[in-house]
Amino acid sequence: MKTNNFWSILVMLVLSVTVMFFTSCSSDDDEDGNKDVNVQEVVGIWTCTASTDKVDGKSITGYMVGESITINEDGKFSSTASSIGNGTWVLNGNKISAKNTSGDTFNATLRISGSTMKWDGTSSQGVSFNYTWKKN
Repeated sequence: MKTNNFWSILVMLVLSVTVMFFTSCSSDDDEDGNKDVNVQEVVGIWTCTASTDKVDGKSITGYMVGESITINEDGKFSSTASSIGNGTWVLNGNKISAKNTSGDTFNATLRISGSTMKWDGTSSQGVSFNYTWKKN
């Protein structure tokens, strides 16, 4: 009886360790936004397909939809959205920092998958934003 008990406990222990091992393994997809972004992935003309802005605790959905931004390799950008305007940008890992000609700054974490780019960030105007862009 003691031998059966021992083997039962051993089997349960092995199964538990196996389950913990497989559930703790991380994915290579970096869905949490920690993957470094390459400059070539960012450069191009992008059109906003979904947006949520939070201003003074209020959410505004769709404000940026249809607007576009052109991100150039020389560190400059231009946008059809007056709230973004034109200016310069810098990429560091998966973080982009930008400053427009009006002096407003924007900081965002980027996630890029194929022709889709997502921004989660804040501006010096007190706006937090989540934008989804599609590469043209």
